[in-house]
Amino acid sequence: MAKRICRLAVCVLVALPALSACKQEPSFEERYASAQKTINSKAAELEKDMASRAAQAAPSEAASDPSGTT
Repeated sequence: MAKRICRLAVCVLVALPALSACKQEPSFEERYASAQKTINSKAAELEKDMASRAAQAAPSEAASDPSGTT
């Protein structure tokens, strides 16, 4: 009888961390908000990069245009 209780206690102790590791999946709203945040962040990064490249390209284009108009 004591062995049976001991085995049960061991099983409970082994299963407890596995059960506590399980968590509920995020809801649609949570996933949507996360995706929206990631997309907005990436869009801002791309816009900043494009503006930087446009600013670097503008002086070289003006120098190559003999009329001075762009």
